[in-house]
Amino acid sequence: MTHSLYNDILLQELKKYRDKKILVAFSGGKDSLMLLDFINKQRESLNIYAGACHINHGLRHTAKRDEDFCRLYCLKNNIEFYTYNISEELKNDNIGGTESSARKYRYKYLLQTVKENNYDFLFTAHTYSDDIESFFVDLYTGASLFTLGGIMYENNQIIRPMLNITTEMVNDYIAENNLEPVFDETNNDIKYVRNRIRHKLIPVLYGCGNEFEKSVIKLQKESNRLNEYLYKKVKHVILKQDNIIILKRYSFMELEDMEKEYLLGKVFSLFFRVSKSILNEALSFLNNNDSKRLDLPNGYVIEQSYNSIKIFKKILVSDYFYNKPAGAALFKTDEFQIEFFNELKDKNLIIRNRNKGDKLGRKKLKDLFIDKQIELFERDRAVIIEENNVIIWAEYISKNNNIILKRYGI
Repeated sequence: MTHSLYNDILLQELKKYRDKKILVAFSGGKDSLMLLDFINKQRESLNIYAGACHINHGLRHTAKRDEDFCRLYCLKNNIEFYTYNISEELKNDNIGGTESSARKYRYKYLLQTVKENNYDFLFTAHTYSDDIESFFVDLYTGASLFTLGGIMYENNQIIRPMLNITTEMVNDYIAENNLEPVFDETNNDIKYVRNRIRHKLIPVLYGCGNEFEKSVIKLQKESNRLNEYLYKKVKHVILKQDNIIILKRYSFMELEDMEKEYLLGKVFSLFFRVSKSILNEALSFLNNNDSKRLDLPNGYVIEQSYNSIKIFKKILVSDYFYNKPAGAALFKTDEFQIEFFNELKDKNLIIRNRNKGDKLGRKKLKDLFIDKQIELFERDRAVIIEENNVIIWAEYISKNNNIILKRYGI
């Protein structure tokens, strides 16, 4: 490939972001080095402010070398540099595997840097070759027809401007500009699915010619068409889409089987890599009528209860237990605050969520919640106030003018 080809492709992409503030995800590898170097050379002509953020996963002995390389490159080129070490997060949260957890925390800190420093966009250096690889990774891990659309060019503030740049173009740019990127040794470790695809399957396919690329691109386009069609069919089922997803349960049950599978896959993909087996397990779970939960990857759960289906972090329904000392009229947590009036403000009280066997008066608290059709999620988060081992107030059930509860948004 000639210099003019990759120059024209990437320059046309950058022209869309004139006068913008861009943060580049910078690993120090050849792809991200090309992207950052190219932007840096164009930033005056396009009035682009460029910063770089390096995420140190701490998973190999050369991780510090890569961080130092990125810092030095940015220092030499007068580029604002940010870095985070996420080794502790990966050590303490490896649910769903190292690759999945690394991706989750990597984007967490990249997007946090964008927000805290008022960047307009986050650029990542995913290439055309990465897109082809991703198609086969998705096939290998059990994707559905509507999840084969390839790497998205744009996802909110995340932009991938190199999706028309091949590995050959990157290599040409690196050589012609005398750049010396770092090399991540784990890229050769075939215990990772992507590396097995990259080093074992892709070379065989190219050995038979590059015609398969057209077939992959065609299938990706068809997958995206199917994705757009199905989204129009199911979007009315989504009641809330944030860090907790809420679906209208009975509207969901009226969908066709393919539409159900599509909607769950769409939602799950926001939080973890979706496989056919996970979808099948979730669909089977939702065919039963009980109010209950099913564990999902990355610490998420899916809950079915009365009128809704919810997908959320399991930690949102974890136990809590607080002491309110005598004389405290206002009690605050990260999730709620309670104001106490008259004699209650002068009492020592326990504030907690429900326990098995709890009773309010003579009735089981569970039965009172069921009578009022309080959903499982709300039941497990409900504030219970206890005095001398006796429940005196329960959220959703009790009325007491001396207690005012205010919840913050989830």
